[in-house]
Amino acid sequence: MIKETIIIEGSVRGMKFSKPVLLQYNPKDESIEEAIINFFNSHAKSFEELAVQRGWRDSYWTFPQYYELVI
Repeated sequence: MIKETIIIEGSVRGMKFSKPVLLQYNPKDESIEEAIINFFNSHAKSFEELAVQRGWRDSYWTFPQYYELVI
């Protein structure tokens, strides 16, 4: 099992959003995209279909960027 945080970004009714989602999945059994779909208890066949179901526009998922602080 892998625990991974992903970020979903997009807009709903003209308002932008950025939502962190903590996924737990087994990469032997499902892809990250399938884990995202299962997180939202959807039967969508793809992330794009999930976005339509949820009313998200211009949405995508990505990994968070971690920055190191250099002093």
